[in-house]
Amino acid sequence: MNGGPRILKVARKGKNLRWYIYAWRDGPQVRVAEQPSRPRLTPADIARIAELQAADRTLPTSTCAGAIMAFKRSKYWRDLAPSTQKTWGIALDRIEAKWEQVPMRVLGDARMKPKVVTWRDGIAETNARGADIAVMVLSMFLEWCALQGLCIGNPAAGIPTVYRRKDRAPVVWLPEDIEAIRKVAQQPLCDAIALAELTGLRRADLVTLRWDEVGDLAITRMTAKKSRGKRYRVSLPRLPELDALLVDLKSRPRKEGVETVLVNQHGNSWAKSGDGLNSSFDDARAKANDGAGIYYVERDPVTGEEIRLAKRLHDLRGTFATRLMTHPTARLTDREIADLMGWSEEQVGEIRKRYVDDAAIVVALGRRLSGKRTGKRRA
Repeated sequence: MNGGPRILKVARKGKNLRWYIYAWRDGPQVRVAEQPSRPRLTPADIARIAELQAADRTLPTSTCAGAIMAFKRSKYWRDLAPSTQKTWGIALDRIEAKWEQVPMRVLGDARMKPKVVTWRDGIAETNARGADIAVMVLSMFLEWCALQGLCIGNPAAGIPTVYRRKDRAPVVWLPEDIEAIRKVAQQPLCDAIALAELTGLRRADLVTLRWDEVGDLAITRMTAKKSRGKRYRVSLPRLPELDALLVDLKSRPRKEGVETVLVNQHGNSWAKSGDGLNSSFDDARAKANDGAGIYYVERDPVTGEEIRLAKRLHDLRGTFATRLMTHPTARLTDREIADLMGWSEEQVGEIRKRYVDDAAIVVALGRRLSGKRTGKRRA
């Protein structure tokens, strides 16, 4: 086990703080306390921790449940980002619920592959993406177990995915979408939306962007998102329209020592509030347009089936791309935009055709038709 009891302060509730007491680091939760100061362990807490420790000592790593517990205490697990631990934790709960007492020598047998596929298909009936994540986490878990000598094979390796990502290349925020969400959003969320629209930053980079990363001509920072296990330095051009927004953002009330460009309603960094920005965004999007939400809607020309995709904060990257395409002082090529955004030229071309070139063609046709209606004739 990783030391003694852990008491973590997570959130404020009214005048009190919410404290979570765990039996040990990465261990089971014992109690939640709501009070202004750090709680003391009660006799009941101590008894419960002793009970959990006794149960833990009797859980062998030769079973799936015991191996999962060992995995969650490993350095491999501690090195994962908190967001990854959260996602993987959901998958590990699924794995444990299915194979809790199954011996690892059985779970790691190659002949288990058809059973893993059947399990995946059952999850995929309601959550295809979740099914693929569950298989991926099972594969990584079994790989770790094999290195620890807890099993030999990895029947989850090489199983194809079932989720088919809908093409979001054409999904961008239009001016009317942004106006609709601003009408129902609080100022901190409006700030985040405006910064996303003018920088093209991903959510994780929006909430962690610091003032010292904003230069006179460009924003330069190490990405929060890893690619192939590494973070990369990115530079994005600073649009002139960003100047006024940055002046406003500097005027927002913020607590001492907070260096992020964006702050929440308490003057803290959004990065310290976990999924706070996501939940605020989801609530505002649901209220927008009198509760109708904000969607990209398209109808299949062959089947007539209506495709509805809820617009995400991430889709503001496409809006930023259209700004780069149409900027009056320096319109960039598709290759240049693709390099900046980390996209393919095909993705950029799809956005350009749908939201820039086609719109220009329609305007030009409208002008020609308007000229005919005025009664002008050729000589």
